Amino acid sequence: MLLALACAASQAYAQGLMVQSGNATMPSASGQPPRGGLMPGRPMAPAVAPDILEARELLSQQKWGEASTLIESRLAKRPRDPQWRFLQGVLQAETGKRAEAISTFELLTEDFPELSESYNNLAALYVEQQEWNRARLLLERAVQNRPDYALAHENLGDIFTQLAIQSYERAAKGNQPAPSVRLKLDHLLKTPAIRNTRITTNR
Repeated sequence: MLLALACAASQAYAQGLMVQSGNATMPSASGQPPRGGLMPGRPMAPAVAPDILEARELLSQQKWGEASTLIESRLAKRPRDPQWRFLQGVLQAETGKRAEAISTFELLTEDFPELSESYNNLAALYVEQQEWNRARLLLERAVQNRPDYALAHENLGDIFTQLAIQSYERAAKGNQPAPSVRLKLDHLLKTPAIRNTRITTNR
């Protein structure tokens, strides 16, 4: 599946990042403490930097060359910065560099495991490879970190639906399947919103 950019939740991602003296101190993207993780009472995250907004705008306009130049210049100065690494992953995914994007988001989940958006975008890349269960596990981690992450909940629901379709299809091919199997399968396949499911990503 092609990646569809979702701008609505990206503001929450950037506001959840705090970088101090070149070392990232990472709250969850929602501003809420992750389960079993950071203590409450952290300072408010700073406003989104103008150059981050500029990079997002370049990505939304598909100005890949300009976006790449800006992102690489910032990463050269702050190679661990999670916001710029995240945007690098988005750029790689949008320009067809799937393997590089997967590597970028996987490293982000390792370095900053409390940030849910990286799991969401990584799940979208695995869905493109039809790795549904792997994507499911990533999205479950995303919503575990951030229970109010509506986008990841929706994507997880879409994946469960696709897994249900696969199970019904296998059941329909089995020995003497119940009539209800075909009814359930037909109902799902005839629903446009399900048939045209797209896993949505953050930018």
